[in-house]
Parts: sequence; C-alpha cells; structure tokens
Amino acid sequence: MKILILGGNGMLGPWAVRAMKDRHEILLTDINEPHPNYKGDYLQLSVSDVDGVIKAAEGMDVIVNLSVLRPHRQLAFDVNTMGNYAMMVAAREHGSNV
Repeated sequence: MKILILGGNGMLGPWAVRAMKDRHEILLTDINEPHPNYKGDYLQLSVSDVDGVIKAAEGMDVIVNLSVLRPHRQLAFDVNTMGNYAMMVAAREHGSNV
C-alpha cells in the first residue's frame, strides 16, 4: 500500500515508519525536516495547508495523521482541527482510507 503520514517527525512518526517501511511505500510529511537518518520519501508540508494535503494524498491508499497539539491556541486549532479536516477532504477526494 501507499501510505501518507502527516506530521511524521514527532514522537509517533519514527515508530510508525519503522513498523510500515518494509511492507509499504511511505510518504512522510511534516513542517520540520526529517531526522538525518531518514532515507525515505519526504515532503515539507503543514497539515493546515488543505490544498497541499490534497495534492500529497494523490495516489495514496491510506492517510495517517500523526500531527500533534501546539502550545499556542491558534496553532493547536490549525494542527488538530484543520489537520484532520485536510486529511478527511483529501481522503474523500482520492478515495483513500484514514
């Protein structure tokens, strides 16, 4: 399967990648650069960028949102609410699972 991971550089991302990398094609996205040891496909992307998430989701079978809360209220809204919204819109647009 082709899997899009949103917010993949946080606490859960490396574990998710490790669990899936040998069996699936992964596109890792995050607002920050990936760990220097990460050798897979990467796209710098904010989950609050709905159009960017829709574009990244093209051709993906599954979308996993691992983005997390930020301390600032507006950032928390953008990451948590808009990130999930973007994931759902992209999944609907491309017929992906979430």
